[in-house]
Amino acid sequence: MCQKSKIISSVKNGELSMCTGCHNYSLMFNNVIFQFDKNQLLKFREYVSNINIDYWLQYGSCTTQRRKIPIQTFHENLVLVFDLFEINELKKLLGIYKLDKNDILSPEDIDYTLVLN
Repeated sequence: MCQKSKIISSVKNGELSMCTGCHNYSLMFNNVIFQFDKNQLLKFREYVSNINIDYWLQYGSCTTQRRKIPIQTFHENLVLVFDLFEINELKKLLGIYKLDKNDILSPEDIDYTLVLN
């Protein structure tokens, strides 16, 4: 982990940052950290943008699991699994979906404990 990092984009569950010293990228998302050089990041971005989300949601429709969209890793015995909300946030982090500063917040976007007295 680099000490001189600059945040490129962030969402509720993660952030994409670049080290200004070594020019490597760190993608922290939920409990997963990816570290890439520029070419690896571009390849990962392309891979995520080509995931057929509708196929995986239909394929996993018979299961009760919330996370149904897999992302294969280089280790054949390790597959990361995401739900639709997480995939959309990952796409926002990677710049596949553009972040709009004027988007209306949904209740899921607000990370605040509301106490009614």
